[in-house]
Amino acid sequence: MQHKFCRREDHSAFLFAKKITNRILVPGRESPIRRKNGRKPDSREELVLLLTRRRILPQTEKKRIAILGWINSVHVQRWAEGLTGRGFEIMVISLGGEARGDINSVIIPRSGRASYITKAGLAAREVEAFQPHLVHAHYAVGFGWWMLRCKTRPRVVSVWGADVIDFPNNWLKRAFIRRVLRGADHITATSQLLKEVTEKLLPDAVDRLSVIPFGVNVPKTITPPPQTGPIRLCFIKGHRRKYGPEILLQALAKARQTVPNLNLTVAGEGELTSNLHKLTAKLGLTDIVKFVGFIDNNKVYDLIRNHHFMVMPSTMESESFGVAVLEAGACGRAVVASEVGGVPEVLVDGRTGLLVPPGDVESLAGAIVRLANEGDLCRRMGDEGYLFVKKTYNWETSLDTMSELYMRLIDAK
Repeated sequence: MQHKFCRREDHSAFLFAKKITNRILVPGRESPIRRKNGRKPDSREELVLLLTRRRILPQTEKKRIAILGWINSVHVQRWAEGLTGRGFEIMVISLGGEARGDINSVIIPRSGRASYITKAGLAAREVEAFQPHLVHAHYAVGFGWWMLRCKTRPRVVSVWGADVIDFPNNWLKRAFIRRVLRGADHITATSQLLKEVTEKLLPDAVDRLSVIPFGVNVPKTITPPPQTGPIRLCFIKGHRRKYGPEILLQALAKARQTVPNLNLTVAGEGELTSNLHKLTAKLGLTDIVKFVGFIDNNKVYDLIRNHHFMVMPSTMESESFGVAVLEAGACGRAVVASEVGGVPEVLVDGRTGLLVPPGDVESLAGAIVRLANEGDLCRRMGDEGYLFVKKTYNWETSLDTMSELYMRLIDAK
C-alpha cells in the first residue's frame, strides 16, 4: 500500500510523518493507532494514511508548477507529462502553439514580433491566477522575460542553447540575459557546455546553477538492425541550416560512389525543406533519399530501429546537447555527428559513434562509408551507445533530479 506522502509530493510533510511514525513504530511497542476492526497497521505507509484520515497529520496538496514554454516543443511536453506523473499539478503557459488535451495549458495568441513583450503582462496574470508554488521558464529569452514579470517565487529558468550562445551578441542583449538569470532562484542547463557558457555570462550564478539534461526513455532490450536490404541512414532534425541537412546530402552523394547500396530517410520539416528536395534531385539522389515529414515523438524510436545508424551533421555551437544522439543510443544505433556544442558530451567518439568536423563534407562522407562497410563496428557502437545512455541519460533520473530541485526550492521559501 502506498500513500501519497511516500511519493515525495510534499517532502516536508513526509519528513514530519516519518518523525511521528518512528516514535510509534518501535519494536516491542504496541501501536496506539489501530484500524476500526482493531487490527494494528502493517506498515509505515498504512500508519501515515490512518494518521492523515484522523487529522493527526495534515492533508498534503499537489504542488502547482507553472511552466513558461512553447507548448509545441517536444521537450516542454515531455517535462509537463513526466512531472505530472510525479504528482505535480502542471500548467503550461505558451505563446502560440496548439493546445493538447492531455496537458493543462493556456495558449496566448501571438500578435506580432514583439509578442513576448506585449503579452508579458497577460502571461503574468495567468500565472498568478493559477497560484503556483514555483514558476519555471524554459528558454531564457522570451519566456525568461515572462518569468521576471511574475510575482511568484521561487523561479527557475532553463537555458537551452541559442538563448545563451547565439542571442547575447551585443552588450544590450547580454545585459538582458544577465537580468533574467539574476532574477531566477535557480538556473538549469541541459549540458556541461551550457553550464560553462552561463557561468561566463554570470559568474556569481555558480552556486545556483546545475545540469539537468533532457534524458530519454531507455527500452529494456535492443531491436536488431535490418538484416537484409540496403544500408539505411536516418536524419531526424528540423530542416534548418544549423542542422546541416544540405551537407548531409552532399556527403551522401560522395559516399554513394564507394557504397552504392545506401539509403537515407530524412524526417522533419522546416524552412529548407523545398530546397532539400531540389538539391536531392540535382545530386541524383531521388532513388535513395526518402522524405517522411514530421515524425511524432512517440514514433521516433520505431523510425530509428528501421535503420542501421543515424547522421547528425549540425554546424553551430548552439547545438548544445543532441537529444537525437541519445534517442539513437537508446535504440542501440551508432551515430555520425559533428563535433560541435554539447554533442561530444552525448557521443563518445570511437565508442558510441564517430565525430567529424562541422561542415566538412569529405569527413562526413568518410565516416558514413566506414560504418556502412564495417557492420560489426557499427553494431558494437550501437551496443555501447545503449549502455552509455542507460547509465547516464535515463529520463527517469532527469525527472528525479528536477522533482527534487522543485521540492528543495519550495521547502526553502
